[in-house]
Parts: sequence; structure tokens; C-alpha cells
Amino acid sequence: MITPILRKKDAIATWLIDLAGNVAISISDLALLKRLQSLIIPTFVSTEEAMVWGSNLNPEQRATLLDMQRSVSNAARAEADPQRMANLATKSQLMREAGEAAPSDCHIRGW
Repeated sequence: MITPILRKKDAIATWLIDLAGNVAISISDLALLKRLQSLIIPTFVSTEEAMVWGSNLNPEQRATLLDMQRSVSNAARAEADPQRMANLATKSQLMREAGEAAPSDCHIRGW
């Protein structure tokens, strides 16, 4: 039986899992993994630091950062441990601040 996920036009025969646990099951997922690996996000200690760092991003890096920020935000919402939830939420907020400081290009994504 073919599952719906395998009917995707760009599905790949072998799934790829990177060192961070991200899984690629399609060609478009492979492109996303490449974007994730190419953007190293520092640990921000302040909003100002995040905004300075984010102001130097190009539109593709900004899109990748915002994809990662949404994942961290979702992880914070799902976290049961209050301390870990607060840490993830803070990290997500600082990543969002960095993304807002980046120059945006409306041709990359329509938010």
C-alpha cells in the first residue's frame, strides 16, 4: 500500500536524518536541511544583540531563521517542564526579534 506521503512528486526513496534529528523525506526537505545547516544562530543574551545580528541577514537566511523560530516556539508550547518551556520561549522571542531586524524581501514568502 502506498501512503499519501509517498505520493508526493518530490518524494525520495531513502529518508535522510541529520545530526540534529531533522528528517528529509522529499527533495524540498533536503533543500530545507541544507538551509538549516548553513545558518548558525548564536545564543543571544539580549534583544539588541539579536537585532544587530539579524540586521545582517539576507532574505533567504531570514526565511530560514523564521522557520527555525516557529519550530522553537512550537516546542515551547508543547514542553511540560516549566523551566525548559521558559527557556525555549525566550529563545524563540529573541529569534523573532532577529528576524524582524533583518531586511525583508516579500518575494521570498508571503507572511
